[in-house]
Amino acid sequence: MKKQILDFWNSRVEFGENAGTNDIMVKHLEEEILLDRIPFEAEVFDIGCGNGAALIRLAKEKNCSGLGIDYSGNLIDLAKQTVAENGFGNKLKFKNCSVLDNYGSKKWKYIITKRCLINLDNLEEQEKAFSKIVDSLEVGGYYFMIESFNDGNRLLNTHRKLLGLEALAAPWHNTFFELKEVLGWQEKYSSVAATDVSHFASTYYFLSRVVYAKLAALSGETLKYDSDINKISLQLPVTGEFGATKLVVWRKIK
Repeated sequence: MKKQILDFWNSRVEFGENAGTNDIMVKHLEEEILLDRIPFEAEVFDIGCGNGAALIRLAKEKNCSGLGIDYSGNLIDLAKQTVAENGFGNKLKFKNCSVLDNYGSKKWKYIITKRCLINLDNLEEQEKAFSKIVDSLEVGGYYFMIESFNDGNRLLNTHRKLLGLEALAAPWHNTFFELKEVLGWQEKYSSVAATDVSHFASTYYFLSRVVYAKLAALSGETLKYDSDINKISLQLPVTGEFGATKLVVWRKIK
C-alpha cells in the first residue's frame, strides 16, 4: 500500500498549489488556524508538508522559519521551487523523508501535521509516528495535529442520510482516526497533554457537504469546492462538530 500512496502523492505535483487537496476551502481554514496560533518569528517543523504552502504562508505573514519534510520527492521539489521563486530560501528548508524515518534529533517548539498521519497504513504506524513527534518536541512546545477523524464524518453522514444523500467515506489512501483513541494517547505518553480540540471546519463541512450537496443534487449542478455557499461558510462562526478535519493541540509538559 505504501508504494501506491507514494505514487498517488507524487502524481499530485501537477496540481501545483492544490497538490495537497482539491478542497481549497479546507486548506484555507487549516492555514488560517495555524496563522492564528503560531506566533511571529517562530521556528516550525512541518511534517508531511506537501508543496510547502503552509510554511510559506507562515514565512510571508508571520516571518516564521523552519523545516518541511514529505514522503513525496516530487512535492518536495515543488516546495523548493516555490521557496526559491519567493525568496524564502534563507528561512525555509525542505527534505524528502517520511514521518517514520530518522529525521533528526533537533527539538522543536512548534510542530504541525496537516492530514499527514492519515496516510499511514494503520493505527500502529500512526501511533509510532505520534511517538516520534512527541520526542521531537521541546518542553513547553506545541504539536498542532490537523488530521481526519471518523467522528465528524459519521455526524455528517447522519445528516446526509436525512436528505437522501449517499454517505461519505474516507479516501482509499487514508486511515481516519477515532478522536477518543487519539485523546487516550495522553495516558500512555505522559510527557504530553491534549490542551484543545478544535472543530474549526465544522460550519464549512455542514454547509458544503449537507446543505450545498443537497441543493446541487436538486438542481443537477456539478459540485464545486469554490461555490458561493462554501465561500460564505468561511465568514460564519464555528458551529457543531461536523466534518473529518479537526485540530488536536498537544503540549509537551515534561
